Amino acid sequence: MKKISVVIPCFNEVENIPLLIPEIIKNMPQKYDWEIIFSDGGSKDGTWLVIEKFARSNKKIKGILPHKGFGYQADLRTGLSKATGDAVITMDADFQHPPEFIPELISYWEKGHDLVMPQKKEDKSLNPISRMLRKIAYQVWALSSSKGLIPGVSDFRLLDKKILEYILNSQENEVFIRGLVMLAANNPILIPYKVGERKYGRSAFNMFKLINIFIIGLISFSIVPLRIAWLFGLFIAFTASIFLTVDILHTLIIGRSIVPGWVTVITLILILNGFIIFYMGILGEYIGVIFKEVKKRPTYLIEKTVNI
Repeated sequence: MKKISVVIPCFNEVENIPLLIPEIIKNMPQKYDWEIIFSDGGSKDGTWLVIEKFARSNKKIKGILPHKGFGYQADLRTGLSKATGDAVITMDADFQHPPEFIPELISYWEKGHDLVMPQKKEDKSLNPISRMLRKIAYQVWALSSSKGLIPGVSDFRLLDKKILEYILNSQENEVFIRGLVMLAANNPILIPYKVGERKYGRSAFNMFKLINIFIIGLISFSIVPLRIAWLFGLFIAFTASIFLTVDILHTLIIGRSIVPGWVTVITLILILNGFIIFYMGILGEYIGVIFKEVKKRPTYLIEKTVNI
């Protein structure tokens, strides 16, 4: 009998988990064995106690508690590292990833798709500013990288064990799982779904965390920002050379410079310095990732587990 693993990173979901577990079990096709793995990100509301309670009553319900929180991607990777299924479904614990969608995910996997990615039809939980910023981020990504980030696709997915093996063999510390699954997928598919309503609590994601994930993902999967930097520098040098040549000829023929005084020169210097500092910041982001990668520090530290 084949097995389906459901991996759920969670943070302060004490009220949602008792409702979520029965829904997952109810929607799991009976012909499959299954396991549910909760990866607690260091919740403060008693989420771990609830996980332990359900795990004691059912060995197929499992839990991982970190020594400290290392972030969402680390929690997800920790859960994936303990999955033993032929296919793995990753989802959140807040019901925005609807459990009743599980049979459809599995049906596409049965048809030969190694990566099944639900794509949001519409997310009414987002305010207009967040919606606009996400749209800009997707456009920037599309211009910078050919893979990794698809509009409306989150960490709600089904992946084959071959893709799981690829993720776990990755030596990256600054891991961006949305990108890794796309690199490994041989036959991915997008399917539309309607975002569910959060039952209880509030999302732990804020704008700062989302921007951080976006930057890490972009740097991990694209060198376009670096190429833009030297292309821009070449363009400025070429333009400045032409301007200087014209200015010298103008001075020799007419008897005065095109740009008298120093105000314009100082303004141009300030503008150019602004661009230099900006691109030094981009370079610093890449160096920062390299700095973290070469140290090869562990991405998570487990305090305790249950049924694992």
